[in-house]
Amino acid sequence: MTREEALNNFLKQHNWDQAERIVLAADASARTYDRLIKKSQTAILMNSPLSERPDLFVMIDKLLQKTGVHVPNILAADMENGFLLLEDFGDNTFTRLLNNGTDELDLYRKGIDALIQIQNNVQLPPDGIAEYTAKRLMNGVLFLPNWFGQYAIPGGINDKAKQEFIDIWTPLIQKIMTLPQNIVLLDYHADNLMITPTGDCGILDFQDACIGPVTYDLMSLLEDERRNVPASVRQNLIEHYFAGCPAYDTPAVRETLSLVAMQRHTRVIGIFMRLFLRDKKEKYLKMIPFVWELVERHLDEPVFADYKVWLDRYIPTTARHTVFNPEKKNAD
Repeated sequence: MTREEALNNFLKQHNWDQAERIVLAADASARTYDRLIKKSQTAILMNSPLSERPDLFVMIDKLLQKTGVHVPNILAADMENGFLLLEDFGDNTFTRLLNNGTDELDLYRKGIDALIQIQNNVQLPPDGIAEYTAKRLMNGVLFLPNWFGQYAIPGGINDKAKQEFIDIWTPLIQKIMTLPQNIVLLDYHADNLMITPTGDCGILDFQDACIGPVTYDLMSLLEDERRNVPASVRQNLIEHYFAGCPAYDTPAVRETLSLVAMQRHTRVIGIFMRLFLRDKKEKYLKMIPFVWELVERHLDEPVFADYKVWLDRYIPTTARHTVFNPEKKNAD
């Protein structure tokens, strides 16, 4: 039986085979999503290769539901093939609402409140969830020299430079690892947060959740690679977060906010380049220059002095902000 035949059987079994199917935007993985429309009913069809671990999506969904936040109800599942029918949250992502003039501070506070709700109510340590280890943090930042380097730097980043990069990031990651640990959703940003038809904050795309640095999702939302959050709004929301999670309001946690953000930005630049080079997803190439702007906002902080020297030596500003041409790789 082909995958399409298995999918059609799944839809027929749950009385959605006659529904209209509208393709929704795929995410950065191999998963795809369709909206199913049947008279006045709608649902979201997730078609996920088993390699994308739909079982983890189900597990994390149930875990988050217990905290009281709004994640999609699972209406039906075929775990053998990776098909899920999910509650439809509609189209009101934070990104769309902000583009339509919704008050930024009020909207982002809903996202922060949902994060507070999760962190104050999740039962730790949850079974079956991986840890965001020091090795994983290092592998994340290494996407920068390994993927961005091969595109932007003639000849790529050599082994000596990579070792210097590792030597710089080793103590920085050790400092991150001293932070309190909690569940981290990893992709907590404006495209994955929605205002649902019931008016609350709905959360999408969390199957990669792990146990890691408590402020990771906070900085993912406030230093979003997809849109600029003004400094005044960021600071207001940081204070809102710590008011809701007073156990984390310590000098050590506050002092590492930019470090957590820098680890993420460094990782994301490499991942976005990999999505372009390997997976031919051009939109991520176009997003990279703004992520470099986020990196450069922090480079004059003393904690990043060595990293700044490394970047200036091996990936200078001219290489970071080259006009990215999707045809470049094909022409090489």
